[in-house]
Amino acid sequence: MTRVDEFNSFYSSTFADAVQVTYAVCGDRQVAFEATVDAYRRAWRDWTKIRNHHPLGWVRNEAWKLTALSRGTHPLRRKHEEDSDTQLLEALAELSVDDRRLIVLMTLGNTDLEEASREVGVPAEEGIENVTTALAKLEAALRQGIDTIERRMHGLAAATASLEVPPASTLRTAAKRGRQRNTVLLVAAAVVVILGGGFVATDGDALASSTALPHRQKIGAERPDVLLDAEKIDTGNLLSASQVGQLDPESSWKVDGTDENVDNTTPYATCPTKRFADKDPLKVFVRTFTATGLADERVAQAIEVSRSDDIATKTYARLVQWYSDCEHPRVQLVAAYTVKRNFGDFQILRLRSHRSPERTFTVGFSHSGTVTSTLVHEADGASGPSIQTFARTLNDSVAKVCKDSGGECDDTITVRRTDPPPTSDAPSFLGIVDLPPIRNIDKVWAGASVSAKTNPAATQCDNASFTGKDVQRAGARIYVLYQAPATLPKQFGVAETVGRFSSTAKAKAFVAKVSKRLDACPDKNLSARIDQHQSFKTSRYSGEVWRVSVEVTKGDRAYYRMSLIRSGADVAQVTFTPASKYDITQKTFEAMAVRAATRLKYAK
Repeated sequence: MTRVDEFNSFYSSTFADAVQVTYAVCGDRQVAFEATVDAYRRAWRDWTKIRNHHPLGWVRNEAWKLTALSRGTHPLRRKHEEDSDTQLLEALAELSVDDRRLIVLMTLGNTDLEEASREVGVPAEEGIENVTTALAKLEAALRQGIDTIERRMHGLAAATASLEVPPASTLRTAAKRGRQRNTVLLVAAAVVVILGGGFVATDGDALASSTALPHRQKIGAERPDVLLDAEKIDTGNLLSASQVGQLDPESSWKVDGTDENVDNTTPYATCPTKRFADKDPLKVFVRTFTATGLADERVAQAIEVSRSDDIATKTYARLVQWYSDCEHPRVQLVAAYTVKRNFGDFQILRLRSHRSPERTFTVGFSHSGTVTSTLVHEADGASGPSIQTFARTLNDSVAKVCKDSGGECDDTITVRRTDPPPTSDAPSFLGIVDLPPIRNIDKVWAGASVSAKTNPAATQCDNASFTGKDVQRAGARIYVLYQAPATLPKQFGVAETVGRFSSTAKAKAFVAKVSKRLDACPDKNLSARIDQHQSFKTSRYSGEVWRVSVEVTKGDRAYYRMSLIRSGADVAQVTFTPASKYDITQKTFEAMAVRAATRLKYAK
């Protein structure tokens, strides 16, 4: 049986079961259908990896993740179909996520307790205890015995039986197009520069003039008649302890080790899934340094030498993908910098982990001919080395390669702060790296695209609509803390809608109209109150930030934070819905709104 035949057989024989399980867990037939189809697309892309490792469980788990993003946050609401057992679905929704999945898998999924517990990710002993308690809750809520409830569970299949299953060939083609599209985006972003405790950045200026990229980023181009001779690069091209020492002169630095093993697969930094982005590098070098002073500091320098410029470009793009799609709990992108040089710019990112202890990452990334190089500094605390000093050290690391390759090297650098580079997924929207930590919740944010027709960022006070003849196009995303604890209320989350208007004047008029509605809200709705209002403005964008509360019961108020941002003809509305103690300060939300404003430069 061919690979295609094998997948087709798996798909046709399992889709109906997978979609009904997903539906029972999420309670929305359309969301379940779209998530299940997408999960099978992903399964086809990774078929060789999962085919022998319980692929149906993999698909169900992937589909659940996608539905969790689609429905898990305010102001979205589950849509129950008329032919569904609404009462049962609502009773299931009152259970915790893990308990609900366990019950569904053990009924509709035809799995035993051990397999269901493994798929959900809980020990079997805990699983049996959870299922027993959850079933008792269902019996109490529905006032029926377990046998009747099980029959009703199987009856949910009727709601998905009428769904038209896409042909396997269509699904495979869509998966292939998705991969090609991602590859094109990544290669187009190959002027990005950066890396670090886990993120990627792209030089906006370089992106705007992509035709110049191959020349600006090659060390060989620093003297047109000289090509980078990668064969001459060896450990002598790596930084020394004394050179790294300028990052913190008060500490004593030492080389921990230098690794040249191309078969080593252990990542040396936070985000990559592999150690090297080049699948078949000519040479690799990783050198690590530690400081023996009071600060807990570490530096890693990596060089990957590819077999051609084209492969190096793809290697660079792969690194960009790893870091731009990096998602780590409580980590934020703090700032981005461009190091201007006569022969190709560098990029620096500063990121911060808000875990305990707080830790700061400063990362530099460059692509030079057949060489891709990285410099990462990390230290405890909220500050790293000066950006000027880090830029000089980064330039030193490239200068050694430049000198040995026969290029005309450049010691003249200018550092300036720049907008963050685009993310690979929805670059005109907030990225996961832009979202703040929430109290002590150690979970990662996750985002998903939704329809902008019903604006998910609209509030009761503004009722903003990104539809109509003046709007050329619009999109929306929601963000949730994936697998957040049950103590986090369901209404918690972030929503963002971005629209392009037919002209700057139309965009200004829209912002003025919505702002006027919001400011007038307390007069029209006596239970509403605006207690915080700030604004910000640069030559490229402007925005306003409000905190609004509405009295829901006597003495009890519901709060939300909303921002309206405009850059030219593009407008973004961002709404954060806190829940009780799970909130952020207005200053933090304003910083998030400013970041959303900088993202609008990537709207196309």
